[in-house]
Amino acid sequence: MGIFQHPHLTRGIVRTEKGAFEISRGLVDVPDELGESLGWRSADPENATPASVSASSSPKSGDQVTQRRRKRA
Repeated sequence: MGIFQHPHLTRGIVRTEKGAFEISRGLVDVPDELGESLGWRSADPENATPASVSASSSPKSGDQVTQRRRKRA
């Protein structure tokens, strides 16, 4: 079984031909072959983040957002 990121749901239950699985924080623990067949992105079980997300795509810090707002004003 692997952890996969559901494409648009953050919580609830997803029902498949292989059974029903709980979604928590957008992550689903399903058999590897099912997650892959549905096209879901694999997630890293160590820190529960998508494996394909790089550090450069992380949200900006509060300081950068504040500086950007000051420039607009």
